[in-house]
Amino acid sequence: MLSYRCQCGCRHCVYACGPRWKDWFAKEKLENLFRGMREASPHINGFHLAGGEAFLNFELLLFAAEKAISLGIPIEYVETNAGWCQEPEAGREKLLALKEVGLRSLLISVSPFHAETIPLKRTICAIRTAERIFGPSNIIVYMWQFIDLIKRFSEKEPVPLSRWIETFGEEAAGELFWEGYSLIPGGRAGIELGFLSPEKHPATYFSGKNCAYEILASQHVHFDPYGNYIPLFCGGLSLGAPEDLPAFLANFDYRKLPLVKILVEEGPFGLALFAKENFAYSFEGKLFSGKCHLCVDVRLHLSRLGEFEELAPPLFYENLRSHLPPLEVQNAS
Repeated sequence: MLSYRCQCGCRHCVYACGPRWKDWFAKEKLENLFRGMREASPHINGFHLAGGEAFLNFELLLFAAEKAISLGIPIEYVETNAGWCQEPEAGREKLLALKEVGLRSLLISVSPFHAETIPLKRTICAIRTAERIFGPSNIIVYMWQFIDLIKRFSEKEPVPLSRWIETFGEEAAGELFWEGYSLIPGGRAGIELGFLSPEKHPATYFSGKNCAYEILASQHVHFDPYGNYIPLFCGGLSLGAPEDLPAFLANFDYRKLPLVKILVEEGPFGLALFAKENFAYSFEGKLFSGKCHLCVDVRLHLSRLGEFEELAPPLFYENLRSHLPPLEVQNAS
């Protein structure tokens, strides 16, 4: 993650990205990370560059792509929301520069959540331009099916999520968002969109559902510009900020991190009980769209206390506390 900075601040974002973030990955730290990755895992199965929105600092994105490729780290793709692609020529110039340093593929996001701030015409412009540069088979559009749905509303203007709810009703829109996009209920998603989830459960429902796979076994990790080692899609949960990645991995012991230990062994409900018994957290009367939603709710409460190194970066929680404008729907069924 070259930055958490993004022009969108989408309601579904598991990393609480948005325009309030300012920091970018320092080049020397990025190169050190790449060398550590190469040493720690000679056979990396997949790697991608993302944000936030990586194209907002194109010079750094180009440096990152060139450096990773030169060190033999295979980049699957660069991920983008395409908001920067206002016209084909600007897009062509950037994509050709990335191709020249060795990039072979691009992932372009298409969703109702991105469309709240990015007109579909920019997304389509990026797709068509990228297909000409890299070839159609090397462009991943996530997710194609939303293009025609967004067109029903507008190609030229952003489309508020409230329009979807007004058109389809809360139940159908909720299924479209949650199941159609396979939303992860961490980050903002549970907070901003949980009321639309087809499944909502009390905290006790998640008793016994631990996070051992997500934290220890998934083999999927994100590194943010502060160096945080973030397991899977667990935005705001850091296993550490290793300067020496091989040494960190060789010596890592989850039991030294109290919140992580609870999540691995007991899961989010165990964390909720811990927070209730020690820090006046209450889950009574609340419903959650998934165990990640419960986990974020508990961590958001604990983050106000400033006592846990795992709750990083701090601005993640500040962004979650600054809710987006409510979905004001006039005629939803």
